[in-house]
Amino acid sequence: MQYHIVINNLSKSYQSKGAAQIALSNVTLNIPQGEIFCIMGSSGSGKSTLLKILGGIEKPTSGTVYINGSNMADYGQQDYDLYRQMTVGYVFQDFNLLEGLTLKENIILPLTLQKLSETEIQRKYADILQCVDIGYCENNYPEQSSGGEQQRAAICRAIIKAPKLILADEPTGSLDNVNAKAILSTFMNIKERMHTTIILVTHGLRWRSVCFGRGYGRSGRAPGGYGAAVFRYGCSVSCPA
Repeated sequence: MQYHIVINNLSKSYQSKGAAQIALSNVTLNIPQGEIFCIMGSSGSGKSTLLKILGGIEKPTSGTVYINGSNMADYGQQDYDLYRQMTVGYVFQDFNLLEGLTLKENIILPLTLQKLSETEIQRKYADILQCVDIGYCENNYPEQSSGGEQQRAAICRAIIKAPKLILADEPTGSLDNVNAKAILSTFMNIKERMHTTIILVTHGLRWRSVCFGRGYGRSGRAPGGYGAAVFRYGCSVSCPA
């Protein structure tokens, strides 16, 4: 099996009022290439901290993270900037859409900032419509859209630059069960079509009803670390080839 991410004995602590607050303790994980990988755990178990480290936003206190064989400890600032810009797509619980832009304008914003041609932007946008059902409401503004529509737009914004890795932090935390299942189907479509490695973190047990496997994380303040399971399943919503 080819691993996209290999994590060895990863720890992260913060200094607070002269004392070390442990967020992660000796985490070891192997995350396969092109799979949906889910980490579940209660609030405070370090899930978001792990995501920030994998996204190049924070650095670990100790331990190693290898991305496609490259040790992130060897990255310079320019390497981190390029990694965040080109390799990683982020999906957040609160969508982070700009209110003054339509859903489509929000989606293509990363390409606009890269100053790509209009033809190239429209081509890439047409590509993601093959995986995510957003075209019917693309001209709506966020305040005119449902939570599920906003989250689909946020997912499109994350994948429009064709990242190799998607990091999703509580992507269904503010959605009801119907929309949560729709978002999971969207992620499965993306996996099947783009062969992207997707890491989902959540503390919600609703995933039991929509996934065949799951892993759990314990608080970094306690001995131990993360257990994890790779989710392999068929896609319930077909994605055009």
